[in-house]
Amino acid sequence: MGITSPKQLLAEVFNNRHVIATVDLPNHLASIAHQYADGLNYNVERLAYEHTLFPIYAPFTTESRRLQCLKWMAAESLGAIHLTLGLAASRLKKAKSLNYCPVCMQQQLATKGECFWLRQWQVRGANCCLQHGQLLETNLASHNNHRHQFFSANPDLCPSADQLAVNSQARRVARQVNILLAMTPALSATFAQWSKFYSQLARQAGLKLVHNVQHDRIKERVLERWPVSWLNQYGLMMSDNEASWLRTIFRKHRKSFSYLEHIVVLDSLLPEQWRIDKVIAEVATMQVNLDSICTALPLPSNVSTSVLTVYRKNWLEVVKQRSAKLARKNGGGAIYAWLYRHDRDWLITTNRQFQSSSARNIERVNWHARDLSITRQLINIRKQHQLHLDAPRGSRNWYLSKIGQVSSVEKNLHKLPTASLFFKKYCESVTDYQIRRITLAASILKEQATLAHSWRILRKAGLSKDRITALAKNHLNTLDGSECRT
Repeated sequence: MGITSPKQLLAEVFNNRHVIATVDLPNHLASIAHQYADGLNYNVERLAYEHTLFPIYAPFTTESRRLQCLKWMAAESLGAIHLTLGLAASRLKKAKSLNYCPVCMQQQLATKGECFWLRQWQVRGANCCLQHGQLLETNLASHNNHRHQFFSANPDLCPSADQLAVNSQARRVARQVNILLAMTPALSATFAQWSKFYSQLARQAGLKLVHNVQHDRIKERVLERWPVSWLNQYGLMMSDNEASWLRTIFRKHRKSFSYLEHIVVLDSLLPEQWRIDKVIAEVATMQVNLDSICTALPLPSNVSTSVLTVYRKNWLEVVKQRSAKLARKNGGGAIYAWLYRHDRDWLITTNRQFQSSSARNIERVNWHARDLSITRQLINIRKQHQLHLDAPRGSRNWYLSKIGQVSSVEKNLHKLPTASLFFKKYCESVTDYQIRRITLAASILKEQATLAHSWRILRKAGLSKDRITALAKNHLNTLDGSECRT
């Protein structure tokens, strides 16, 4: 259509000039699907499964969350999809830049006439092309400042270079990732089904005796297959404490695990030619007893109410000294078990009265010192850029991106009064930013000895007369028609 302006393209396709590019799980897919002819059958689900990284997350979350994520991808999620799928707090961090395979791009150029990004290039852990070698990194950051702009995978951005040989870890991960990306939409398994599958997997591998999983031996099997350096690179090195991800994946699942955590475990315990799609299909067929919740047993006829009173009294004495959880571990286990079988309603009601808060108010950070440190960094950043008319808009997010602590500062601004005062005083408004761009454009035209008409200044500044603020317009009018001489 000959559209060169990123903002105009966003307005044409999405009817929204504030849409930004997201590498893994983009939103607003309904607007893109609407651009295609009906005969092509491009709906939101097809776009999500064939052209995004959604298929590597969908099988490992619950069905309700999978459907909700598709709804968010159709419209907008405001970051909720990354929170729901656990990506925001995942130990597997996002890549800082986009990857590419130079040989694949040469083939694209020869067969298609242009280059384009492949989604499998951007999957963490699968940083290789199975045909040609290790992937290369571009200079294009995945969180680029110009996230409204389209960057084509051209030879200038992705220069041809020699590729290293593929290591066995990347090859194994890439093979399973390609299988995941090729999967069609399907119902997601429940956490109960995943729990049962891993319990059976440990037993089949000879790593579970009766009800006890041998976590140390599982860790040994994983370390035999995956080097420590590789595990540390992706944040998957296992600790020996009870909260280690490798231990929790063999327990009752209460949260989803990442595709890479599943691949690491499955590849360590299954035969060499295993396939993750067959594992997912097997998990989906797991029969789980939904009626496994026990019901309280009736009070035996040979147990008098006096016995019940004694058990209640003994439990109250123990639970008053400690919380219910500690009481069970310190001599009250037998009493708890008896009451749980014969007087459960009273036991649950009583325990609620003596629950201890699990939240600990431990001040691990000296917020006053951090406040002063962050403010000093912000002042230095301002000094470095305040005389540069071509600098990006000095918004709060821009300052935070420069100090590299976006999330921690945003969530704790109420603990950082000095930094908050800096933002209120020095953050650049839209009007200030437009005036600065107009001034820069006028100075460039002056250097070029060009008459500074308002339309020429706006074009040079990349602004539109429809969206310019009143104060910026007044400043533009003072410069309109002024003759610029060298």
